[in-house]
Amino acid sequence: MPASFRLAIGAACLAVLVLSPAFAQQVYSWKDAKGVTHYSDAPPPKGTAKTRTVTVPPAPPPVARVQPAPASTAVARPAVQAPDPALVQALAQQRAVQCKQAQDNLKVLQANAMVAVDKDGDGKNDVVLDTKEREAQTATMQAAIQANCVTN
Repeated sequence: MPASFRLAIGAACLAVLVLSPAFAQQVYSWKDAKGVTHYSDAPPPKGTAKTRTVTVPPAPPPVARVQPAPASTAVARPAVQAPDPALVQALAQQRAVQCKQAQDNLKVLQANAMVAVDKDGDGKNDVVLDTKEREAQTATMQAAIQANCVTN
């Protein structure tokens, strides 16, 4: 490929990128009698339409490279903010709920009763756990209890 051809393609691409915001156009949207929303660059046949101008956002500015600080310069650490008390309380309540659920599930798994689970999420039990699956679920519930239940 000749260099002049590559240069022409590069210049065309650059022109498209630079001038694309200048080619913003009107876009019309409307709902028909069936409630279907339509979008078009032409006005709707009848009725009112909402117009929107669509533009391409400008390219972000180039990222400046930051020079690393010399090893002898002390680096200031950002101040650590105190946690929000409301957030701490909400997380504690969530962990308490998860703890209770895991404890209840573990009791069911450790009982000799048959355990069925909803694997496809439709709200109906699909599969009865076999011994291997019951052991895996028991281990999962024990890990959940260890992670969520606070022991003093």
